[in-house]
Amino acid sequence: MLKRTSLFAGIIAASACRMTPPPPAVPVQGADSEVSAFSGEWVGRYSSKATGRHGTIRFNLPEHADTGYGEVEITFSPSLHLSRETQSADPKADPDELSPQPCTAIGITVIRIEHDSVRGTMTPYWDPDCECRAHTVFDGKLQRNRITGTFSTRRESSDRPIVSGEWRAERS
Repeated sequence: MLKRTSLFAGIIAASACRMTPPPPAVPVQGADSEVSAFSGEWVGRYSSKATGRHGTIRFNLPEHADTGYGEVEITFSPSLHLSRETQSADPKADPDELSPQPCTAIGITVIRIEHDSVRGTMTPYWDPDCECRAHTVFDGKLQRNRITGTFSTRRESSDRPIVSGEWRAERS
């Protein structure tokens, strides 16, 4: 019975992560011709050796628009998953202390385009690795149908206040 309950709870948790509302509109700033060069549907990945995190990037900028839609899906570090497994094996553990979910989608708040460069910010989010708020900025360079770049995350309260990583996205 316990296995069936655990399986059912896992299915519900996985479904809840996928039933998020569509990403909010993202203002895109820059000259019309420069913004137009970035139009299209972009899909990519990011990773950080510093945190062990990786995930997917999705962004859509319609032609002749000043607003796009996008989000970044985080896969939290292996240490968080190990911690969750240990806590879930403890019958006294409070299940509410296990959030946020490891499949969190984080919104993009603003994008600035200048020439062939893009710079943006993410919605601040709760970082379970440092148990603090985190703020991420990203930069990238457009080369034909690919953008490659870096990002840095500033943690409000941590012994490692800045962590960084790399990202890339391709126009589909």
